[in-house]
Amino acid sequence: MKTYHFRLPNKMSLFLLLIMVVSLSMSGCATSNKIGVSKPKKPFFSANNKMDSTPEPALNQTLPDMTSRDLEELGDRQFGSKDYYLAFLQYGKALKLDPDNVRLYCKQGLVLLQTAKYEDAVKSFQEAVKKQPRYAAAHEGMGTAFFRMGQYQLAILSFDKTLELNPGSWEARNYLGNIYDIQKQYDKASREYAEAILLKPQDGLLYNNLGVSLSLAGRYEESISTFKRALRTNGPKDKIYNNLGLVLARTGRYDGALEAFRQGSNTARAYNNLGCVLMAQGEYQKAAQSFNQAIASSPKFYEKAYENLKKVEMRKFY
Repeated sequence: MKTYHFRLPNKMSLFLLLIMVVSLSMSGCATSNKIGVSKPKKPFFSANNKMDSTPEPALNQTLPDMTSRDLEELGDRQFGSKDYYLAFLQYGKALKLDPDNVRLYCKQGLVLLQTAKYEDAVKSFQEAVKKQPRYAAAHEGMGTAFFRMGQYQLAILSFDKTLELNPGSWEARNYLGNIYDIQKQYDKASREYAEAILLKPQDGLLYNNLGVSLSLAGRYEESISTFKRALRTNGPKDKIYNNLGLVLARTGRYDGALEAFRQGSNTARAYNNLGCVLMAQGEYQKAAQSFNQAIASSPKFYEKAYENLKKVEMRKFY
């Protein structure tokens, strides 16, 4: 059964079945204490440039040395093109010219996060913190690296520090919610998501995460209401419908679950998803009916649904 799930740690099967997290973004660095990519001051060339308007340089003419800012902007463009190795090199060159620039350490940390070099990322963010202890973006980046390493207590400390320095970080709130869900501290998780929603009220992913946390806590009615609220935002409708369907099925509202699954995908997959939930709940006869409906709805879906149907038949005897 396909669902929209967490991109980061592979723990808690039900949690991974449902939850999503917002990935680290690259925006607004220079003035907002956030790690980000700056825009170049001007393009390398203009559409109005003419071939014969610029004389050829003298043979002995040399290009001016690139400044730290020039190298940073070049690294930003390479990062945007996913040329992470080259971006890292440019940020390193820029640091040699401007060794106290904490933003550059953080950008190197972001490159290392993107390439899954989490321990090295921590070191980059730590260098930034050494030079500027109250730089919130460095603490947030370090928390993200610890999170991806599964070092949740260290991540909590980093995100708590982030919020002390920057109470408006909805990303830190969201990560804390993820951690508390993993630790089965669902009340804490729900509070963090609710705080994140106050900071970014139109983010459907945050409502989705809150809905997941409420469902994990057994607060199904609140979870259903939250998923419905998520559907009125800019979140990915197919994924949210799928999570809503899971909770409706878990509470015995199979018609509603089937419709939610259908809204999130198609009729054949909807019947297959419902069958998977019914099978997990031990309702094998109803599960078999759903898988047969999936097969009837789409011959292309026959193989997958038939595999699930065989699982149902086996479980009837064991």
